[in-house]
Formats: sequence, C-alpha cells, structure tokens
Amino acid sequence: MHLRPLPLLGLVAALAAACGGSQPSSSPDARTLLGKGKAAVDATSALHFTLTSKDAPSAGTGTYITGGQGDAQRPNAVSGTLQVVFNGLPLNLSVLSAAGTFYVKLPFAAGFVATDPSKYGFSDPGHLLDPAAGLSSLLADATSATLDGRDRLNGEELDEVKVSLPGKPVADLLTSADPSQAVQGRIGLATGTHQVRRVVLTGPFFDAHNSSTYTLILDRYGETVQITPPPH
Repeated sequence: MHLRPLPLLGLVAALAAACGGSQPSSSPDARTLLGKGKAAVDATSALHFTLTSKDAPSAGTGTYITGGQGDAQRPNAVSGTLQVVFNGLPLNLSVLSAAGTFYVKLPFAAGFVATDPSKYGFSDPGHLLDPAAGLSSLLADATSATLDGRDRLNGEELDEVKVSLPGKPVADLLTSADPSQAVQGRIGLATGTHQVRRVVLTGPFFDAHNSSTYTLILDRYGETVQITPPPH
C-alpha cells in the first residue's frame, strides 16, 4: 500500500498545531494598550513631566513653547518651568496653575501674576491630568492605532503604539497653528504597568505649513507634591 501525501492545507494545519500556532496570542492589541494607558494616567494622583521640541522656528516674531519640566497634581494643578520664545526672545518662565487660574513669574519678577497662558503660545497646563480634556483623553481620541514593536527608555521596556489624532484636542491641550490638521503620534507604555512613559507628537505646532515635534516624558507616577495658588 502506498501512503497518500497530506493535502497542503492539512499539512500546514498539522504543523501549526504541533508548534502551538493555533493558540491565541496573549499580546494586547493597540486599542487595549491605549485603554490601559489612559487608566494608568487617570489613576495617578500626580506625576512629573519633561517636554522637549524639535524643528521649532529659529527666528520670527511669534510666541511659542519649546520645552519645560514640572509636576502635575490631580485634579488641575501644575508647577514647573517652561521654555518659551516670545517675539524672538527665549525666556524661562516659572509657571503655576491651580484652582483654575494660571500664573507666571517672568525673569527678574518679584512674584507670580495671574494671566492667560495663550499669551505665551500654549494652553493651560493645569488640564494635563484631566480625564476628559487632558493627556489621557488623547489616547481615547485616536482615530487610528497600530502596534509598533517595543523600545526602551532609561532601561525600561516600552510597548509602542502609533496613532493618528485629531488636531483640535491636541491644540486644546498643547498648541497648534492649524487645529484642522491631524497630528501623528507614537505612544510608549511601560510593559509591566502600562503607564504612559513617552508621547511623541508631530504636527503643525508652530507653522501651519511645516511639521515639528514635541516629546513628552512622564515619570514619578504617584509622587508626593502639594501645588497651591501663590500667596497674594
């Protein structure tokens, strides 16, 4: 008796079963990761942030934010230092947002004064931890999301997710020269905790016709900080 060869499809199925290929993958999909990242941000009482930029204008008369660092405390408080270009002049601003009011301390000024953050080219940073309008809301607003492998940041392994974001919520949280344009992003989430560690956004932040990039690093989740309005 001659043995008949297995049909090709049957052979593939047999090999897959033998190698465990029929087992479902345990890796979460991109949307699931973004949901876990949003939950991690929304659960923290406070965190530290560092903002940097790339391809900001080197000259001009506009006013825009190029970087900064500080602490954010739930529900709506932020304290730190921001780098701003004000009509071509680079400034380091001490900023504080608490109880719905934004304050700035200019170089050589004696104290903080209440003002509108849009005068300095950005939105109120006090919204950073707002679940409905802050950083975590961008993860829910993504119009597309795809897994993009893994990377490391300061020795920590990250799941990377590529996203496309509508321009309006990005402009409301940060800035944009044209909120009608979509913003492309890459979100890095810690593989163990799903905490959002790195957010890279590319869009028309300084110029409606040219793209630039902001990178936001988040760490010290749950840190102990106490941010209050400045004394009058």
